[in-house]
Amino acid sequence: MCGAFAAINNPFVKSVTDLLQVGEIEIRNIRVPASSIQIIHETDDGRQLTDAKWWLLLNSDGKPNYKYATFNSRWDKLYSSRLTKGLFQASRCIIPASGIIEGQNKIYHHIQGKNKGLALGGIYKTYQIGNETIRTASIITCPGNPQLENIHKKSIPLMLDSSDKNLIDAWLSPDFTESQAFSYLLTNSITQDLTANNIAGARDLSIVGDDINIIKSV
Repeated sequence: MCGAFAAINNPFVKSVTDLLQVGEIEIRNIRVPASSIQIIHETDDGRQLTDAKWWLLLNSDGKPNYKYATFNSRWDKLYSSRLTKGLFQASRCIIPASGIIEGQNKIYHHIQGKNKGLALGGIYKTYQIGNETIRTASIITCPGNPQLENIHKKSIPLMLDSSDKNLIDAWLSPDFTESQAFSYLLTNSITQDLTANNIAGARDLSIVGDDINIIKSV
């Protein structure tokens, strides 16, 4: 995780953006690394929903640096990597999603929240390329959960509880730099009930198999 996610503005995702007090996301369907996504972050003008490129590290010309796969950031490197350490301290964001797409052994699943959309935890970076300001983002990944052993056993994305106001306020605050306070989140816990639908392919959400229920584990 995470090689693709879905950005579809359904009522479940709207419940998340309403809780986070931002506008509705645009319908962008399946998002893949280096594509344009939307992130929620704090600015001098308050909390905003902003465009970003889903690839953290850019070259000087503003194009993704493909030498390093920085669309994801591993939980065990957040505090040590020169690229992510400072961003995890003061440039955290949330990526609203209607679902994530996971593959293993050429079998793919679309994982969605049962009662609300997903609030994926991430970090972001701001570049000034000439006269253009470009934001980039990376989704934080955590250790794999046994319930996803047959879906994607290596890792899961960090899914934040969007109804926990204190957590969300601290997570999005650039002034809250005590990032060690978030270490308890970097586990394989599942924060909400999920459903995994067996789908036709990595870019095809057509359901072809039985649903799998994934139970909240915190």
